[in-house]
Amino acid sequence: MRQAIHRLGIKGSALVIKDGIPWLNYATDNKTDTSYLINSVQKSMTATMVMREVEKGKLSLDDSLSKFYPTVPGAEYVKIRNLLNMTSGLDIQPGKKLGTKKFISDKKNIEHDVKYTVFDKNMLGKWHYTSVNYVYLCGIMSQLENKSYEQLFRETFIQPLNLKHTEFLWSSKAKLKKSNWVPGHEYVDGEFVRVKHSKAVKAAHNELGAGSIVMSNHDLAKTIKYILTGNVLTKQSRDILFTGKAPSYYNGGFYNKPQFKIANGAGEGYYTFMRSTKDAKTMIVIQNNHTTSGKFGEMKKRVTSIMSMLLTMD
Repeated sequence: MRQAIHRLGIKGSALVIKDGIPWLNYATDNKTDTSYLINSVQKSMTATMVMREVEKGKLSLDDSLSKFYPTVPGAEYVKIRNLLNMTSGLDIQPGKKLGTKKFISDKKNIEHDVKYTVFDKNMLGKWHYTSVNYVYLCGIMSQLENKSYEQLFRETFIQPLNLKHTEFLWSSKAKLKKSNWVPGHEYVDGEFVRVKHSKAVKAAHNELGAGSIVMSNHDLAKTIKYILTGNVLTKQSRDILFTGKAPSYYNGGFYNKPQFKIANGAGEGYYTFMRSTKDAKTMIVIQNNHTTSGKFGEMKKRVTSIMSMLLTMD
């Protein structure tokens, strides 16, 4: 197992849990408790927070986006469940990016995104991956609770789970240092170059709820277990949220394949790969803060193969 992971060429940390027992917990670079930007793996946590609003009776999966953002094109057709499983038909206008040029606030970012959102009715009900879906979900939760996404995340995960190596990327340098955070690096012209923190922070604000959190492998595994088996959601809610349909199998931030669940994150010099069985007893978490353009897709496939191999081991 260690050799298979080593062949990925990661510069980071790896955690392998088999039947509830840690098999491997090591770092090729950094440390086992180093925290990395998890990027889109965060979507499963955001989706869990949304489902809690459903359980409270403040939200329905059949509510239309127009109830919260009536000026978004096609908002009357888009349901909350479409945002969660990426079948909304929404996207950002070609040539435009999420968020304002300079970060002002979450609210201003969403106002900007509304202005440049486009809707393709032919894609409604068809899977198309774009973080704008989860940005709107964050805005909806803030409206319902009158709290920022950060406040809600801390109350839902960081505080109850006592996560010591989890923080928002835009937090103070002191807080990031306490979380054992390391900066990301991208391979450019034959060498790894550190990503500017200001650039990464702006991207984290723009990807609200979909790429804002740094976590260690242990904290991430603990949170995934809490989401899949803990009391943060009822079993009924989990069954609804974490069940996907072919061909994508995507729903609630996971690719819900028959054997195990998949989540991947990439951006700003970081890769995160998470694979977990439904009961969270067998899991792989691999994080890396040195990335190379063009390698992410192949690494995703190889980590999935490693997980399949793990499930056959005694």
